[in-house]
Amino acid sequence: MEALNFSHKPSPATRRALQFWPLLLPLLFFLPGLNGFPYPSPDAPYSDLAISHYPNALYLKRALSEWGVIPLWSPAILSGYPFAANPLSGLWYPPGWLALLFPFPLGFNLLVMAHLLLGGVGLYRLLRIEGLSHPAALFGALAFESLPKLFAHYGAGHLTLVYAIAWTPWLLACHVSRIPSHVSRVKHPVLRFAFPISPGMILALIFLADPRWAPYAGLLWLIYVVAYRQRIGERKGDNESQSPDPQSPINRSRFEYPTSNLQYLISNLILSALLAAPLALPLLEYTRLSTRSLLTAEDIFAHSLPPARLLGLLFPDFGGYHEWMLYPGGVVLALLLVAVLAGIHKKHIRFWLIVLIVSALFALGSNLPLLPALARIPGFDLLRVPARALFLTGLAGAVLAAHGVEALIAGMPFDRHRVSLVLTGLSAFCVVFALSVRALTGAWAQEFLWGAGVILLASLWVFNLLRGTTPRQIWLAVLFGIAILDWHAMDSSVLSFRLKALVSSAGKSIGEYLAEQPGDFRVYSPSYSLPQVVAAEHGLALADGVDPLQLAAYADFMEMASGVQRASYSVTLPPFASGNPDTDNAGYTPDAKMLGLLNVGYVVAAFPLPGEGLALRELLEGVWIYENTQVMPKAWVQPIAGQVGDDATPADVVAWQPNEIILRAEGPGLLVLSDISYPGWRVSVDGESVKMETPLGLLRGVRLVAGEHIVAFSFHPSSVYLGLGCFVLGIVLLIWARKNQRQAT
Repeated sequence: MEALNFSHKPSPATRRALQFWPLLLPLLFFLPGLNGFPYPSPDAPYSDLAISHYPNALYLKRALSEWGVIPLWSPAILSGYPFAANPLSGLWYPPGWLALLFPFPLGFNLLVMAHLLLGGVGLYRLLRIEGLSHPAALFGALAFESLPKLFAHYGAGHLTLVYAIAWTPWLLACHVSRIPSHVSRVKHPVLRFAFPISPGMILALIFLADPRWAPYAGLLWLIYVVAYRQRIGERKGDNESQSPDPQSPINRSRFEYPTSNLQYLISNLILSALLAAPLALPLLEYTRLSTRSLLTAEDIFAHSLPPARLLGLLFPDFGGYHEWMLYPGGVVLALLLVAVLAGIHKKHIRFWLIVLIVSALFALGSNLPLLPALARIPGFDLLRVPARALFLTGLAGAVLAAHGVEALIAGMPFDRHRVSLVLTGLSAFCVVFALSVRALTGAWAQEFLWGAGVILLASLWVFNLLRGTTPRQIWLAVLFGIAILDWHAMDSSVLSFRLKALVSSAGKSIGEYLAEQPGDFRVYSPSYSLPQVVAAEHGLALADGVDPLQLAAYADFMEMASGVQRASYSVTLPPFASGNPDTDNAGYTPDAKMLGLLNVGYVVAAFPLPGEGLALRELLEGVWIYENTQVMPKAWVQPIAGQVGDDATPADVVAWQPNEIILRAEGPGLLVLSDISYPGWRVSVDGESVKMETPLGLLRGVRLVAGEHIVAFSFHPSSVYLGLGCFVLGIVLLIWARKNQRQAT
């Protein structure tokens, strides 16, 4: 046997892959909590992942495994809602389905790690295409991947938002990669795409992941296209004298590109709209019928960044509010200033500086004069919560920091005295500010002390390179080390993990008790005493719920049934005036009869509920559990001319699936199903399609003649089918365009 050869050198592909190992460092933070749910802090009460994404994933997984269908409707919360129209369902984002292959929450954490890495690689690709060296591009990628705002939002449970934002660098890289190599900054064919991907495809993926980010990403892409076109046009003009023949291989693409730019934009927007249609069309229909259509200017500018929070650019907000998270890292800030001072004359530097400034100003929202007036513009509500523009601020900061590294290590000519003077001034300001806070309060503020220390250290390290006393490789290693330490300290303060057993512990005994009760019923809680995660794990349906989209007709009905008044738009039903579910609705008395029409069999509250029709059954975990003695069955038959719920005879549920329910009922009379009516629900009696009634303008019903009947309510939403048709058309057009492109070349 031949001796093993340990001197074998790794292949070039392996060596290239090993160059990216620093991008794995931010992912190490997830390893201790891989089996935990993300929360903003160890004592934070809520996480959107536990409230919405996990229950939705459980339902989707159960529908696929138990019934073998893709669920278009969900009975889980709000007495039922169109699952296919809700962006939080994750139904239309194909990569998100990979989480279903693993136990929860492991699947979510693995997928978030993959998306963070994806975002880092995407920005690296973009920066390399733009001509930056490997170390500079790697630093920019690491800065974006470690962005504290990304970690803070995942801590808040904003799973789909993290998915969407990770694709943003790829959206821009796709545009740059389509430009002919002789006018782009691509230095090596490895950096170009191995297979054709258009920006329209990426923009559609962003929308399918989270529509809230698509307007921001789309606007950035449109502006970037215009900016990049100008740079290419200038390059074209510089070279025109070299080859005046427009039919030459060089000039043909150069002459065609500017004239086809508008066509390029329109074609990608159309492609994006077609590919995103399976979610976009149902969402438009749902939004039109929901309380979202009633948003006021105050609702649109919710969570606007207070001006004082702009100091977060300099000082970390340890454990701070995710929407107001601004800190990019002290090293990033120092390098950002280097890039601006060294290359302000360059258009790409100015472009990203403008993005940084404009996005930070837009995040001020209602605190910025005249901006609230834009709320009256149709479609402006798509930019709700303006503080999310700070993701663009962070992206721009990462890009500028990469250019700062490039300026320092490439020996670019710039005024080093001016750079030193500005960094000295910044460091002095931060140190004096921290000392002033200490003098005024009598205590050291951790965030000011840390921010001043990191910026001072980063500035001193830049001075070290400017003096030329340290080898470049060592200087880069220390720079990366300082930045990673800074990011880790910040990221660990806004993201912690909680084991599944602990997440499900609050309300667990209540869920177990209710799951043991006989019959088919819903549960209502005016105090969120039965969390959605517990209800989902025990297969319990809720009449209340937490979701940004709520049917307006249902919200109006629940306002009367719960007694809780709505003052403005709310993501919870019932709303909580001060944000304290334990006490906010203690003064309201629910209407047992109206709740009974929704098949609410039990009411659970963190406070006693006086009222007719509610019988106290248990007191568990400090929660009162009432049985609703006026509950109606899942379905019943009543006289056609009578009041809804009067003289009712129960109907039998023969079969139930997410998109269909089959009943056996005895006529004559009006069959009423205590499920929400919505466009797309159809009914057949004994196999024949008939007209569906809407008792109370809310429920589903059908008129029956005398005799026993089999009634089937099935969900066939036209908006979903039309959206799927548009998606197929988009795929066909994409294949056709690629085929023509290959033939042309």
